[in-house]
Amino acid sequence: MLRQFDSLPDMPMVKQLVHQLVQQKITDPSRHVDKPLVFYGAGNLGRMAKLYCDRLGIKIDAVVDQQANQHRQDPFWQDVTLLLPEEVPLQLKLSSLLAICVANTVFSHLQETLTEQGWQDVVHFYDISEAYRDKHPLSNGWFCAQLSTEEAEQISTAMEQWNDPQSRAYHLQFIAWRHLRQDWLFAGAEIQTDNRYLIPEVKSVVHQQEVIADIGAHHGETSLLLLDAVNYHYESLWIFEPDPDNLSQIQSNLAKLISRDQDQVHLYGTALSNVSGRRQFFAGAGYACQLTEIGDTTISVKTFDAFDVPVTFMKLHLEGEELNVLQGAEKTLRKHRPIVASTAYHNSLGLYKMAAWLMKTLDNYQFFFRLHSGCGTGAVIYAIPSERYQRTNNAGVNNES
Repeated sequence: MLRQFDSLPDMPMVKQLVHQLVQQKITDPSRHVDKPLVFYGAGNLGRMAKLYCDRLGIKIDAVVDQQANQHRQDPFWQDVTLLLPEEVPLQLKLSSLLAICVANTVFSHLQETLTEQGWQDVVHFYDISEAYRDKHPLSNGWFCAQLSTEEAEQISTAMEQWNDPQSRAYHLQFIAWRHLRQDWLFAGAEIQTDNRYLIPEVKSVVHQQEVIADIGAHHGETSLLLLDAVNYHYESLWIFEPDPDNLSQIQSNLAKLISRDQDQVHLYGTALSNVSGRRQFFAGAGYACQLTEIGDTTISVKTFDAFDVPVTFMKLHLEGEELNVLQGAEKTLRKHRPIVASTAYHNSLGLYKMAAWLMKTLDNYQFFFRLHSGCGTGAVIYAIPSERYQRTNNAGVNNES
């Protein structure tokens, strides 16, 4: 379902819409694979979905993509039938479960288009992954079955503290998908697919003496993105990635940087949380590696505070562990007052609890909420110290320390 709004929400509108959310509920949208499975999309999400299905032993009958001819040359897809949309036989549309593996578009629009093309059973891949959470921890499809009146009040309190009405719009859009699987689109708050972690409000205040912490670094893509934003002039870079496969890829992708700036780059295969100890870890799952009770290995865990890093820019993407890591960095956050850019879409803490903790803990900060992809994913909370945000400077790199 799609709802469109022709203006950004003020607080009276926010409270009205949150009240509407409390009054509504839907049945659990999670979906087991009960018929031949077809993917729509062979891009990054399609690749992640294939690795997911391979790990669980779920057969993929075909993948439909507008660039199918190009993907056929990729060894990654060599064991799967790739089809252009016009090549799909009618019988396949009638008999299969079509899983949308696209995250950078409005789901309702794409679902409607595919239904008009004859597909009879169309869901998002994340609703499939949600049905197998006992076997795989990927949580991008989590569902909020019910919102209480108390939760609505907490959400409204957080909404009041966002810096701009766009943040309120994105936050509402996020909650509407998580609770009702509805696309809420606000004029002036379009999904920002090309600037995750570096929205204009952040990019305009970064400087060339940043001490950057990339926590949950995957393959190092964000580290390179942040360094590029400061023209590779920086004080130091601290990378934390506990998965051995991902860590090896970082060492390969950043080999020249690590060699050139060996005194500035600090690479740790360490997991972070709110307390030190040992935790179960789900390894070898690419983006979805994480601390979880169904993890297949046990690893050591430390707090960020234990490293005593004078951080000025902290990025977190941790599949749901973000708030714990922030709490384990509280002393550092209070002392060094970094910019914080943290994903907030992997569990219900993103509804309001993560924002509420940051807003309570970080005095004199400016807070923003942005969506960088669709279907309730790509949500990032940004916290910028007021002393940096209010400084007059040109958009781009600020050379002040």
